[in-house]
This record gives sequence, C-alpha cells and structure tokens, in this order.
Amino acid sequence: MDDVQQLGEMLRHYADSEAHKRQQFEVQSAHWAQKITELFGQIEQWLEPVKSVDLLQVQREAYVASGPSVPVETSTFKTEKLTIHITAKPVEFVPDVMGAGGLISLSVMGLTAARYGSISLVLPPGKNDWLWTKTNGLKDPDTFAFDANFLALQLQSLIPRERV
Repeated sequence: MDDVQQLGEMLRHYADSEAHKRQQFEVQSAHWAQKITELFGQIEQWLEPVKSVDLLQVQREAYVASGPSVPVETSTFKTEKLTIHITAKPVEFVPDVMGAGGLISLSVMGLTAARYGSISLVLPPGKNDWLWTKTNGLKDPDTFAFDANFLALQLQSLIPRERV
C-alpha cells in the first residue's frame, strides 16, 4: 500500500470514528435532556399538594446549558431550568453541560447559607436515582438520596421561624 492509499484509509477510519462519536454524543444528549425533564416533572408532582400562590410556586423556563468549554452561543444543550419560589426566595435547579460518559448534574442555588460550598443534583451514568451532593471546601462532598421528603426538608430551612 502506498502512502496515498494509507492516507485515504486513515481518513476513512477517522471519519467513521468521528461519526460514531457524534452519534454517541447525540444519544447521550437526548438522554440528558429526557432525565432533566423527568426530574423537573417529579419535583412539580412532589410539590403540587403544597403549592400556594403567595407562598410556593414552581416555574420552568427555557435554558441553554453552557460552561467554560461550551459557550452559550454554540451550546447544543437546550433544556429548561426549574425555579421554586418559596416565601419570596428563589431556589433554582440549573442544568450543567453534560459531563463525561453522560454524567448529568444540576446546580442548586438559593439553599446554602455557607460562604463557600455548593449543592448539586447528580445522576451518575447508568443510574436512575438522583443524588444530592453538598460540597464545602476540600473535604469529600456529603451525598444524600434525593426524594420528596429530602427536598421538603431542604425547603423547610427557608421558611422564617417565629421568635417567641
């Protein structure tokens, strides 16, 4: 095989590889969007019994996930963000760009009073159960199963307590 033929073989192999990567990315992106939509539907369902016009509202809005390596202008991660307004305080669930291997995570803003630290919801690849992770400094994050009762406990912390 001469060098030109070898070049042609290499280009065909590269094109096949890139097409496979693109297809895999599209499948993972669709899964990412579906899981976020399902999560937001679940949260709305959990909170439906306690929704009150003045005290607790749930709202979804279109959102394009972006990050340092994926600017918003070119991002293909079109989804929604979910905001819970509780006693006039917003708690936002904002999707991050899909991570390696299809990792899904959402930043949760409005709950942590700590100066440093962050809260995320994470769905590990191949799993169906979301995890609540709270990172504070350099130590390992605290991780909890995310369900209706856990969310309710977190939201309770935003309700002002009456001082007697």
